[in-house]
Amino acid sequence: MAASLRRWYTEEMEIHRLGDLEIVIEKWGSRDYAKVSYPLRYGCFSEIISPDVTCQFGQNGELRFLQGRGPNWPHPAEWLKRSAGGDWIYYSAGEYREIYDLFGEYYVPRLSYRSNCIFSNDPFQNDLVKATLQAWGSLCERLRQFLQDIPTGSLRAFVERVCENDPGELHNRAERLHALLGGRVTVLPPDTRHVDYDVIPVVVADGCLYHCAFCSVKSARTFQPRSPANVRAQIQGLRELYARDLYNYNSIFLGHHDALAAGSEPIEFSASRAYETLEMESSHMKGARLFLFGSADSLLSSREDVFRTIHRLPFHTHINVGLESADPETLAAIGKPITAQCVEKAFERMLEINRDYPNLEVSANFVCGGQLPPGHLPSLVSLTREKLDRYWEKGALYLSPLLDGVPLQGNEKRKLLLDFREVKMRARMPTYLYLIQRL
Repeated sequence: MAASLRRWYTEEMEIHRLGDLEIVIEKWGSRDYAKVSYPLRYGCFSEIISPDVTCQFGQNGELRFLQGRGPNWPHPAEWLKRSAGGDWIYYSAGEYREIYDLFGEYYVPRLSYRSNCIFSNDPFQNDLVKATLQAWGSLCERLRQFLQDIPTGSLRAFVERVCENDPGELHNRAERLHALLGGRVTVLPPDTRHVDYDVIPVVVADGCLYHCAFCSVKSARTFQPRSPANVRAQIQGLRELYARDLYNYNSIFLGHHDALAAGSEPIEFSASRAYETLEMESSHMKGARLFLFGSADSLLSSREDVFRTIHRLPFHTHINVGLESADPETLAAIGKPITAQCVEKAFERMLEINRDYPNLEVSANFVCGGQLPPGHLPSLVSLTREKLDRYWEKGALYLSPLLDGVPLQGNEKRKLLLDFREVKMRARMPTYLYLIQRL
């Protein structure tokens, strides 16, 4: 296919014209993750704009973002994002004030799989969204036809990388990520919203301590830390898989469900090795972050030296702890095998850590919605208000709707939102809904 090929440069990026496609190579986005009410891109990326769709790519030529063009696209500030695990996520704007109040962000990630989102409208059923997702394969075919007319240089190298990462190869890369980790990351900590869920996962332990009856995302396996050799192999494999795009990442998730229970040595080894091997210090993104889950028991049983060790790591660390309820009847109803006294002590310990360690931040999860016993909400309000003498910005409370993938309707949704707002209004910590997202 003959291609009309034009090229021009700006100070920060190289722009080409290939037929009716505009191609921008190495466009520079923000170095800081920010809470803003408009579309913001991070890191270094490239872009192909066709009459129908805008595609944005990471440094390996892997498709990361899609947005339909024209007046029929659902909203000019909404887009699709592809995760490293192969999922498409639709970022919905909604009413900014309400969205931020509920989630702490100006956009809601609408997931293409069953989760606990309270909204019933499914953007993936929109015909234009479907067409935009399908357009990517057709665009790859067009680019392959253009290749014969593109001379050696940066444009040809970029188009070759994009064509290598067609829909089939993107699926294969996601499968290689899951195989490298020994399975899919079924849930990310809610605090990863601070980096738009862009974390590189390193599994330090499998299974969890409790196997709670209500939980649909955690493993049934017995808790078992991974060996140092396994962790080293994961990190080396991740370096090879993410390759050039490591430049766009500054955050690590230590999985799976209770990395804190693995102890200070595995955490320090895994985090330090990942920081060095994955070259976090050289990332375009500023401020490296570390995310992990903990539990009430692992939080309470960890000696002070564990938190001192984590605090010394070259990250700002977020530990998310599942407490679920401070009401004994509710804990029994959801099959959480701990006591209300344990929950209270763990909450107090969370506040102590947030006060004593500037580089370490602990957040807590509680359930909401469903047919919970009447004592749940009063006990939650009491715990999150009376244990603090003032409003405390550090840390957060996340309320996780018990929905099992079925969005709420009518009175059930209204009641959940009323309960959420009662806790948010009276709690002396930032309070948001927890959207369960996988990788």
